Parts: sequence; C-alpha cells; structure tokens
Amino acid sequence: MTYLDDVLSESSVAVEEAPTSAPTIHSYALDEHDFVGAVGAMFGGTPLDRLGDDRTYQLFSRESDQSTDFHGLFYRSFDRIRPLYRRFLEAVAAEIVGEPFCFQRVPTFRIHLPSNVAVGEFHTDGDYNHPVGELNFWVPLTKAWDSNTIWIETALGKGDCEPVPGLEPGQFLTFDAVRWRHGNVANDTGTTRVSIDFRCIPMSRYRPSEGRSVNTAQRFVIGDYFDR
Repeated sequence: MTYLDDVLSESSVAVEEAPTSAPTIHSYALDEHDFVGAVGAMFGGTPLDRLGDDRTYQLFSRESDQSTDFHGLFYRSFDRIRPLYRRFLEAVAAEIVGEPFCFQRVPTFRIHLPSNVAVGEFHTDGDYNHPVGELNFWVPLTKAWDSNTIWIETALGKGDCEPVPGLEPGQFLTFDAVRWRHGNVANDTGTTRVSIDFRCIPMSRYRPSEGRSVNTAQRFVIGDYFDR
C-alpha cells in the first residue's frame, strides 16, 4: 500500500468541526498554466532549481522563512502573474472545490534551499489562526522529492510525518492543512525546491474570522486575506 493509499484509508477520523480532506495528488496542463515559466521570468530566467546557488542563509525559523530577497521579488512582482493565477483557480481549482468558493488573494511563495528549510517548523495551519474549511493547494514549480518536498502526517492526528511521493511541475497536492500536521526537513538533495501554495474555502463553509495571518496580519475574511 502506498503512502497516499494509507492516508486515504484512514481519512475518516472523526473531527468535530467539519469533514477533512486527505492529501491527494492532481495533475494540470502545464502548457496552459505555465507557472514555471512565469515565475522563472521574475528571476531573470534562472532555472528555479538553481535559485540560491550563489548565496547562503542561516537556517530559517518560522519568523524568518518568508524573509529572503526571492520572497520579496515574488510578492512585488505578483501582479504580473495574477491573471495566470485567476485562470488556474477558474479552470482547475474550481473543478476540485466543486462549488462557489473564495480563495487566498496572493499565494504564498516557498523556496527550499539546499541545507535549509522552507518553513521554520512542523505545524498545522490552525496553529496560525487559519479557519476550518480551507483546502490547501500545494503547487511545486520544480521537482519535489525526499528531503526537499513537503512532509505530512500519515493520518489525521497521528503526528508522524513522511515525505509525499515525488511530484513534478504539472502536478499539485491538495489537503486539509488546517488540521493535518505538516512541514519539511533540511534539504539534502543538492537542488532548490520552489513552490507556491494557496487556500480555497467553499462558500458553504466560509465564516468570517477575526483571526489574522502570522506573516501579513491580514484578517481571514473576503476583502483582506481572501478574494472571490
């Protein structure tokens, strides 16, 4: 039995608030939704898996894992690819969510440099005030495997975490990041992993929240953290 088979078989763990979504791998047409090329252009065409070859950073913590020049450039340049992002939401995410939904206004940029981490600690998004009902879309823009990919617990509440199967550009993962523990380990693959992630909530499960995101202090409401 594969990791995802095992996860899916155990995903019926009872939760009080709402049904959960186990980790699931999907595919999309990379030629129609070319995040790799669009994000690569932000960085002058440097291959994304070679970003950071010429710099050294201290091991990131939760407080510093969004602090590099790469993050700053992505967020400053995001309007260039906003139409691409909206098309992906309308054509790909909508089919998975299956009903009207709101979505994270600007996706989160991650860079997993060799000998470093992309997120500073293992966590659930609920630890950071995210509301129950979110579905997380994790979209790698480089090959992601072993120590440079995302690690997720093998069953809801189990607390153990294992690397998800290797993903390539053109594939992505969805899961309930609010309640499933996840994170990463130090990258010893020798290549950089770049990814984006974002959250969607079906409108039937959306509830305005005064909780705020830990990095940008945005409220989890439509018009601030979320958009439609």
